[in-house]
Order: sequence, then structure tokens, then C-alpha cells
Amino acid sequence: MDQYKPFQTNPTCAPVLAFNTFAPSHLLHETARSRIRIGTELLETLTTNNPNLHHMVTAALVSLRDGLEMMGEIQRRLDGQAEQQT
Repeated sequence: MDQYKPFQTNPTCAPVLAFNTFAPSHLLHETARSRIRIGTELLETLTTNNPNLHHMVTAALVSLRDGLEMMGEIQRRLDGQAEQQT
């Protein structure tokens, strides 16, 4: 497994943003929660009168996707730990 996993939200064909898959689980979890919180808070602020709706939705989407990718890495680790215990 590669140490750095590119985010799927990279806007270019050559990934620039990535996260460290070898980072401690608690740090991945904390960062993922932060990204998901940012995305949900952005979505909570949306109103039909907001002229910047597209930008806010895009920012929320990127944060939520990044958070979910990090949570996926945590789940992969937990699955591996569970397999080792059985």
C-alpha cells in the first residue's frame, strides 16, 4: 500500500493533494471529522437567497469527500485488526 493516497477531489489529472495513510488512526479520525464537520456546517448555511450557492456546495462536497476517504482508511485498518484477532 502506498503511504500517500491522493484525494479523489483533486481537480487535476496529476494529484497534488493527498493524505498520509500511515498517520496514526486518531489523527486520521480527527482530520476526517473536521472535514465532515466543515462540509455539514456549510450545507446548514445554505439558503435559496444565497448568490454563492454553487461555491458553497462545492466546498462542502470536497470537505465531505475528503473526510469520507480518511474514514475509509480508518475502516480498512479496523477490518485488518479484526481479521488478525480471529
